[in-house]
Amino acid sequence: MTAHLAYATAPGNARDLASRLRRRAVAAAQGRGLPWSLLGRRDAVDLSGWPERAPVTITARLYQAMRARGATLLYDWTERVPVAAGPGDVLVGHPFPGDDARVWNRAFLEGKAGVRIALLPLSHRMAEANAFLDPFVPRLDAILGIMGPYWWETWRQGPFAHWADKLTPVDMAIDVARFPRVKASFNPPGRRTFVYLGGEGPQKGTHLLSILFGLAKRHRCIWIGTGRRIPNVEHRGFAELTPEYVRRLGEECDVFVTMGVSDANPTTILEAMAWGFPVCCTPESGYHRTPELVSLSTTDMKHNLAVLDRMQDAPEATLRAQADAARRRVETDFGWDRFLATVLGGIERAARAKGVSPWGGSPAP
Repeated sequence: MTAHLAYATAPGNARDLASRLRRRAVAAAQGRGLPWSLLGRRDAVDLSGWPERAPVTITARLYQAMRARGATLLYDWTERVPVAAGPGDVLVGHPFPGDDARVWNRAFLEGKAGVRIALLPLSHRMAEANAFLDPFVPRLDAILGIMGPYWWETWRQGPFAHWADKLTPVDMAIDVARFPRVKASFNPPGRRTFVYLGGEGPQKGTHLLSILFGLAKRHRCIWIGTGRRIPNVEHRGFAELTPEYVRRLGEECDVFVTMGVSDANPTTILEAMAWGFPVCCTPESGYHRTPELVSLSTTDMKHNLAVLDRMQDAPEATLRAQADAARRRVETDFGWDRFLATVLGGIERAARAKGVSPWGGSPAP
């Protein structure tokens, strides 16, 4: 068996001019039908210099784990190249919305791979975010959905309930050693600052964040990430989260907050937990019934204001205890070993069900 993995990659330095020009040249060549590789040798991709940032962390960890088990070729999910997959091979990766010339879509539609698996973040509150996958589902052998427990527990009440029998939930992961605790103390009550890290968009709930902090006159919120400015929140734009930057952020800010509306499984929540920030989030951010987190609402702003007041006025010992518990939870439940065991197990089950030998071994009877 050869596995063909298509996911987001970071060849070279994405902010380096030479790397950007090379990507453009390769994309142009692929557009003319030349099967150039953006990654060089697909069976031996150089992962050095890749940032410790989702989604490329998923690609790097999974590619390494799959290569350790058997022949694996890696593709950037934006590439427009053919995949020489046969009936004994597995195609796994992220479908590209709205463009069937992209590598995973093309390989799926050509129908030569013996096993076809989609791996991608999933939620169902805003169905438009994942509806592009629906036409693929009847011919998929498995769906590995990166999603928080909220989405899995409510999946059969959503518009994609008919996917459930093919779906395996996958918890996102981080390497806690790369996200050391930086939050050593908290600012005094009345002087605490809330922080949101992430992108803009309806699924991220930045519009709700703006409404909440427009009502919360006594509270200040900083937003670090890409997107258009919104009222009532201090937007600082994209930043490289270097150790020094995060250390300063831990001195200035006290509580992480996110108002996701249909956010599958944001890595920023796990990173904030690891850094030592108490976290307040909506269930639609993927997490609910999680005692280490404080629950917000997408509809009840009165409740949300009470939560902000409570976090603003809480004794430092209370915030520290919440942060301690959250850090322990990340260390215990959200490591890459668990992520990879789930994904590799899903690949192996799907392969065996089609009579394909996982990683070149004999299929189970």
